[in-house]
Amino acid sequence: MKLLLENWREFLKEEQGPLLGVSVDFRQGYGLEIALINLTYVKNQLQDSQNIDEFIKKISSKEIREEAVVGYIETIYIPLLAKGTGLPHVGGQCSDTYAVVRAMGPGMGEKLYNALLGFASANHIYISSDRETVSPGAKKRWSKIDQQTDDEVPAGSEPYKGQFDDYRNPTTEPKDDDCKIHGIVHLDKGYQDDKQVDFFKELEYNMNTFFENEIEPLFDEPGFFGQLFGNTPQNKAEKIKTKLINFGRRKFIDWEIAGMPWNK
Repeated sequence: MKLLLENWREFLKEEQGPLLGVSVDFRQGYGLEIALINLTYVKNQLQDSQNIDEFIKKISSKEIREEAVVGYIETIYIPLLAKGTGLPHVGGQCSDTYAVVRAMGPGMGEKLYNALLGFASANHIYISSDRETVSPGAKKRWSKIDQQTDDEVPAGSEPYKGQFDDYRNPTTEPKDDDCKIHGIVHLDKGYQDDKQVDFFKELEYNMNTFFENEIEPLFDEPGFFGQLFGNTPQNKAEKIKTKLINFGRRKFIDWEIAGMPWNK
């Protein structure tokens, strides 16, 4: 009976899935990066660390990066590109949206994009697809996004037409919706989703409390986190965030080098 109960608990854990957290690097008017982190895996891998050196070695390893970062997405603020040599690549301001230029998350695409859309809504910005190429997998994801939210730009009423205006052959008077278009409705809009704000905040909460509640108690060494990340909570949080974002960026580069084996 005891073994049966243990197996049942293990099954429930698997059904619930891993505890996920999110690390965000947002630079208003420049870009946004989000890394989706499997916090359950991080805890399982680090709980047997005996000292600072072992902890640093583990958290910096490629193995941790490969398994802990389950999603990564990067966007760039289109008007920033439109000001310079990037104009031919974007065509215009594209309603001041942030275009996804890098994305990976095998099996986690829905959660990754929902976290992005929730963050976007909470911060009053809009997200659009890459203005040059979009993979088949990403096209499907954008189609689902178009179905799940009506919070879009440009507006569907005059003087706009509900999607970006082709900068090569504009049909609306305003210039802020001019953009390089794909000719596919769900790829020629910007989105946010207020229904995903709570989901993003849950991921953010998981991340903010994870090290304090799950990892720090594993170590008895005085001042462990002060020595590792600095003496202030703010400094600690910033360094954790930077490290995890860097993990996501490096994993994406590894993924590109490997020939993009997953749908972007």
